Amino acid sequence: MIIVVYVGNMDAIATYLKTLGHPDRLRILALLKQGELTVSELVQILGLSQPRITQYIKSLEQVGVVERMKEGSWVFSRLKRGLEAESPILTATLATLSDENAQLTEDRARLEEVRADRSRQAEVFFASVAKDQDQLGHEYLPQADIETALLNLVTGLKFSRMVDLGTGTGRMLKLFAPHIHSGVGIDDSAEMLRVARHTLSDDTYAHISVQQADLQDAPLKDGAADLVTLHQVLHFLDDPANAVVEAARLLGEGGHMLITDFTTHNLEHYRDDYAHRRLGVSDPDMAQILSQAGFELVQLRALPACDPNTPVVKIWHARKSSPAASRQEIS
Repeated sequence: MIIVVYVGNMDAIATYLKTLGHPDRLRILALLKQGELTVSELVQILGLSQPRITQYIKSLEQVGVVERMKEGSWVFSRLKRGLEAESPILTATLATLSDENAQLTEDRARLEEVRADRSRQAEVFFASVAKDQDQLGHEYLPQADIETALLNLVTGLKFSRMVDLGTGTGRMLKLFAPHIHSGVGIDDSAEMLRVARHTLSDDTYAHISVQQADLQDAPLKDGAADLVTLHQVLHFLDDPANAVVEAARLLGEGGHMLITDFTTHNLEHYRDDYAHRRLGVSDPDMAQILSQAGFELVQLRALPACDPNTPVVKIWHARKSSPAASRQEIS
């Protein structure tokens, strides 16, 4: 049963405060403020037993502060999202968890170690496939089907500036090159960017560049783009919502976003074989992510797998609230 804190409900407020008022639960909240984590990662960071952390997470879930998402054999915990989770008490509590607290500082240092370990695992995978571009598509549907669907979703549109977050080999930039005035790809893998620069070295792509940076913190101005693409990127991220928020920052009003990714699946070997952090994104989760980032869903396209051992790929076409002045109809 989830306890919702209503103004005037003294018993619920007392339970809520009692749950928050524990040092280890506060440590968990401080970590989840930084992003989603599994119980095993919390064990690694906090140095507490798995049963104890599971109990703490369950109690935080019961008062509506934390939510858990099961993906295959992994379970992610995160601060609960949505209006029903908003609480002045929680907001004030999180704000008072000082960056100068010695225990929280140690926890954040271990969190960075966990994140660095994840990054190293992903880098090993990307370095191994960067020189074999075809291998990147082996777990996906035929790329031609995906690319045709992407172009069909924006038929009749021309864009001033495209930003491809997590550009990899630059495939999306190459695909949209005839439809954009300029484009930039962002990726933190030097190996992948070397391939992208080779892919885009022809004079045909002189209006396109790539840059090494964190896709969740692109070195570009607010409203710099009218098209942002996230192609097979979200399943690598700790929290896909952060990338969508960054896309919203980069887009001007009415700007378009195209997300290509797997819908939820249970193919556990994708974590080991392809360094996937998440096993796809569900439609309800995507709807919430888009809404909270200020997007409206324009179109949704599902591309069923030809092979039963391959997940379904979906394309979400979303747009910020107002029409973009930079968008032009193709004559």
